[in-house]
Amino acid sequence: MNKQELETLLLELDTEFTRAFRNPEPISVLVVGGACLLLLDITDRLTKDIDVIITDLEGTGEATMVWQLTKTTKKMRQIITSIGKRHGLPRREQMFFNDDCSPFLLESGPVPPVRLFRAYQKLHLYVPADLGYMLACKLMAGRPDKDDSDIAILRGILGVESRAQAQAVVDRFFADPIDQQTHDLPKTLTRLFKKR
Repeated sequence: MNKQELETLLLELDTEFTRAFRNPEPISVLVVGGACLLLLDITDRLTKDIDVIITDLEGTGEATMVWQLTKTTKKMRQIITSIGKRHGLPRREQMFFNDDCSPFLLESGPVPPVRLFRAYQKLHLYVPADLGYMLACKLMAGRPDKDDSDIAILRGILGVESRAQAQAVVDRFFADPIDQQTHDLPKTLTRLFKKR
């Protein structure tokens, strides 16, 4: 999906959420991953989904659509899948708006400072206030085919030129060295900063 397609889906999702959930409090999410970079015009790389962390579900605090589903999160999943089907997305991509990444991100560190990106009627989208968080996430994920081009762009924006600088960015958000080792951060940094 490109940026325009993401925005169309988000608008439709907000409309459906507004109809389904009468509580006046918003559903607030932190957008991360490729969708965040696409919506912020940092990259034009297509994405298959919108990765989020649900930071406040109608005034009740953090929530997830991954496990221990509530009546509300079950309904959210149904709405998202229904929209995905309507748009002809492949079955495995119909949950185009998901928080599958949140268990890893929330276990590895707290939600970073955020800024409001867009407030629809029901759905409020936030993005990291510091793009260093996005770089840290991409370095921790370390997938050459999906992350390397985003890492290169973020390094340029943030002026991260050395392995030590990259390590310092990760340490700000994901400080646990065991967690870094588990996610092969040292290998990723070696691959990205090998001497030429």
